[in-house]
Order: sequence, then C-alpha cells, then structure tokens
Amino acid sequence: MAKVGHNPETVLLKPDFFQKETLRYVSVDVGEIVERGKRLDASYFDIDGKKARQIIANGSYAKKPLFGENAFAGRVYHFPRFKRIFIKDGIPIFTASQILDLIPRPEKFISARTKADLEGLTLKEGQIVITCSGSIGFCSIATKTLRDRVFSHDLIRIECNNPNEIGYVYAFLRTKIGQKILSTNNYGSVVIHIEPEHLANIIVPDLSENAKTEIHRDIMQSFELRDEANALFKQAETLLMKKLQLPALNTFKPEYLRGSSDLRIFDLEISKWQYRLDSSFHSPLIDEIVKELRKSPFELTNLMDSRVSNRIILPGRFKRIYVSSEYGVPFLSSGDILQFHPVQKKYLSSKHHSRRIKEQLKLHQNMILVSCSGTVGNVVLAPKHFEGWTGNQHILRIVPSKDINPGYIYSFLTSSYGKELVKRFTYGSVVNEIDDKQLAQVEFPLASSDIQNEIGDLVLEANNKWTQAYTLEKDATTKLEILIQNPKKIE
Repeated sequence: MAKVGHNPETVLLKPDFFQKETLRYVSVDVGEIVERGKRLDASYFDIDGKKARQIIANGSYAKKPLFGENAFAGRVYHFPRFKRIFIKDGIPIFTASQILDLIPRPEKFISARTKADLEGLTLKEGQIVITCSGSIGFCSIATKTLRDRVFSHDLIRIECNNPNEIGYVYAFLRTKIGQKILSTNNYGSVVIHIEPEHLANIIVPDLSENAKTEIHRDIMQSFELRDEANALFKQAETLLMKKLQLPALNTFKPEYLRGSSDLRIFDLEISKWQYRLDSSFHSPLIDEIVKELRKSPFELTNLMDSRVSNRIILPGRFKRIYVSSEYGVPFLSSGDILQFHPVQKKYLSSKHHSRRIKEQLKLHQNMILVSCSGTVGNVVLAPKHFEGWTGNQHILRIVPSKDINPGYIYSFLTSSYGKELVKRFTYGSVVNEIDDKQLAQVEFPLASSDIQNEIGDLVLEANNKWTQAYTLEKDATTKLEILIQNPKKIE
C-alpha cells in the first residue's frame, strides 16, 4: 500500500530489519510518482530498498562508495551485446546466471571468429561478478571454478583496489541489505537493469580492519572449498571412465544409411520400437553407448534395480501456498538445485502442505535429483544443506539403495554416457519431459563395491566441502548484517 506524501525521504519504519507484516506500507512523494511514470501500483515502490539505504546512512561507521573516487573498486565494467556464431565444437560460453552453478557446464559453443572481445569476456582471478539484466544482483567471485571462462555480456565485472577486501565487498553484496540496494534505485523502485555507473551510488560500510579481514578470509575460504569440490567431481568423472573402460563419446562413429540427402537416416527393426516413433529415442549413438557398456567388465542393469534404488519419486502437481520464511520450508525449482546457494527460493507453507512435504516433496542428503521438465537430465547429489528443504514436481528423486554408494550413481548419470541415456527418453513437442517410469529404465553399470566406493567417495567428499562452503558464506554474511545494523555487537 502506497501513501502519497510530500517528503521523498518519509518512510514509515519498523524497528525490525524489514517489514514482515501482511500489510506493507510506505509514504511516496508526489514528485516521485510523476517521475516514475505516474505509476500508482504499490509494487512499483519497494520500502525494503529505502529501508536498506537508510540503515547504511544511519550507521555510525565510516562509509565508502562501491565504485568511484576513494572507493572499494577501482574498475567496474561490462560489455555491449554481440552477435554470437554458434558451432558444435568451439569456445564454451556461459550465461550470466551460471555464476551461481555448483558445477558450471557450457551448453553452447561459439566460434573464435565471433566479433567480440573474447579475451575481455573471459573472467579474471579475483573479479566480483554481478548479473545486471533480467535477474539483478546474482553475485560470485572468479576463482578457479569461474576464471578463464568466457561469460556473456550481461555480467558486471568489479575489480577491487585492495585484493584483501574482495571477500568483504562480495559479502556485503550478498547480504539482504546489499541485495535490496542492488535491485532497487535510490527511490526504492525495482529495477530490471543496472549499469556500472549505478554502482557508484551504492555506499558500503567501511568497518574496522579486523572485521573486514575476518569476513574476507571466511568468504575466500568458502570459494576455495568450492574449487576443491569441483576438482574432486572432475577426478571422479575421469576415474569412472577409466574403471568402466569406456572410450570418449567423440570417438563413436554411428552408422547411418547413405544417400544424397544430408539428413542422418537409419532403419529400425519393428521388434525394437518399444512403442516410440521419435527418432531421438532410437538414435544409433544410443546403440553404440549400450554396446560399450555391455563390453564393460560389470553387469549392465537399470535404475529400477533394487540394488540401485529403493524408490524413484515424481511428485504430483498441486496448488502451492507460499509464505514467509518463518512459516515454511525452502521450495526449490529444477533450476535452483544447480545453484550453490539458491537465491530465489520460495517458502512452502508447512501447515497447509505437511503431508505432501513428508511423502513427496522433502529432500534428503544423498538423494539424486534429476530435472525432468523443460531442461531434462540435470543431475545433483543433494548436499547436507539441502536436508529438509523441498523441491517442485519438475525434480525427480532417486532414493539410493542402502547397498550402493550414492556418489557412484551421481557420477554415472552426470557422465557423457549417463546424460545421453537419460535424454533419450525425452518426450514433448514444446516442453521436454521425462517421468519416473522412464528414468527407471535407464541402463546402469553395476560396478563392484570397491570401485563404487573409490569413485563415489570422491563425490561424497566434494558434497561435504560444498556444505562447509555454504555454511562459511552464510555465517559471514549474517555476521556482516549484524555489524551493519549494530557495529558494537561484534566489534
């Protein structure tokens, strides 16, 4: 609810951090309404953005701009849009939102002939990056996981003057206060795009050296743990291919019928059609993959085997009731599960959905989560900090058997072989889908227990590092929020 007033700084404030009442209110100056296109819808004026700025302004600590003269950052920039030349095997390019991914995996590749500053688009060690279009304010730091990778133009790169303040500046931008300031302008109006010059208007608390050093150290340690985790995942993937004696997919040469057309044509025996007429289901590449898996020294079974999974869960659709965090549980989408720290998670009512949460929706550590709608086949091994959270109906859950290492299941399904075997079941002319019965049919090599553990334990160790990293970052940003509101509490 917006109230028309005469002072643009007049805001009806509560003593708590941000307003939590069902009825939210703010006074808006008439001049501001005119300047903002004569909009009268209250959602256009965000009181939390004003409150966040007022918290900083009223703080007794020193302050510096994020960017500009005598600022934390000496260089802040992004790049103009450019026309991409996509090819099959080229330079991997990542989207802006992938800075949040647990393991960033490129989905597209561009030609080196693309007319753009590809060297400039490549992230440099120590840069803080922020999404600046569409979803505003997603942040990360370019360490081993992100550095030397080409990202799209819609990322703002921040280079701090003092490398020992990188973690501190990042932590501020990740706090609730920092996120509100990033996503709203000086009037509190929600923005859908930010430019580097807008960051000059962001004022950052310049706390004591001890406080900044401690927060910087914890944040950078968190990123080190993420890098170590990703290195372990790569090690597990390499070991899987070696132990199963599998050649790389790019060495396969599926046979197609020759003809004058450039189309890839193949024939199919009627006994093998399995009531599927979509050509992707019967791709000769799949035949080659299955042939190689049968050559492996281990039994080839499928995911429905009781030695592999106890249950594969596909939640039904339902009408959701969202609530504030204190009345619900985090509710993730199939895109959220890919992120180290899901930033847009909603909260599902514990009261109204208690039975469904318990039976279908709740996530548990070491569940294998598979996206099954839209983008099919993204796989995540649920880390410890997902325990007790919930996920929507676009996420299939594989509950591993007690006799198998869940890290081994994850490692195979994320391999090039596993991805193709899952995606072959995709159906739908507009929105791609797979269901629990189809996932259960995916071929799976059942390695011996010692090899399962050799591979799977690397994955489990990586997941533990992820949770340690998540806890470190969460504690650091929480501490900074307390310091910003009351420096005497900790300093």
